[in-house]
Amino acid sequence: MLTQGRWSTLTWSVREEKTGSIQLTLVQDGLKLSYRARQHGEDWQQIEEVVPLIKTPTNFGGCRDWFRCLSCGRRCRIIYGGIRFRCRKCSGLQYESQYEPPFARAASRALKIRDKLGGRGGIDDPFPEKPKGMRWQTYQRLEDQDERLQRAWARGLSTLLHHGGWDAE
Repeated sequence: MLTQGRWSTLTWSVREEKTGSIQLTLVQDGLKLSYRARQHGEDWQQIEEVVPLIKTPTNFGGCRDWFRCLSCGRRCRIIYGGIRFRCRKCSGLQYESQYEPPFARAASRALKIRDKLGGRGGIDDPFPEKPKGMRWQTYQRLEDQDERLQRAWARGLSTLLHHGGWDAE
């Protein structure tokens, strides 16, 4: 989207009132970010930093662009803002599934399998039919995995209802 030497500005708002913006410029060393930020209760500070871009080859030719985190040096597809733009780990962020107790994660994984097979509805609904073109071996593996996840979900829910705790798995 960017051409070297040209810049673009992203803005965001709350209730149609502009609350922030960032200027992006593709430079030789990476992506230059120019924005203002502040810690709670402190003065605004102008921040300009260049997030390095690195390329890795793909399997069938071409290459993939990555950001290199300025704190840890990891390559990442997304950098997250705050006072500074960093990778998910350096920003202290977790995946949504990491907030779920184990039995709820089992239910989420079972529903994901069902979605993959074209099923709709809840975890208590019958297992979806095999999609046309899917190998029986694959379908059976997914069905077995769904059964294991259903048992883990049921055990965890039972424990929660009987003991009021999240310790089930």
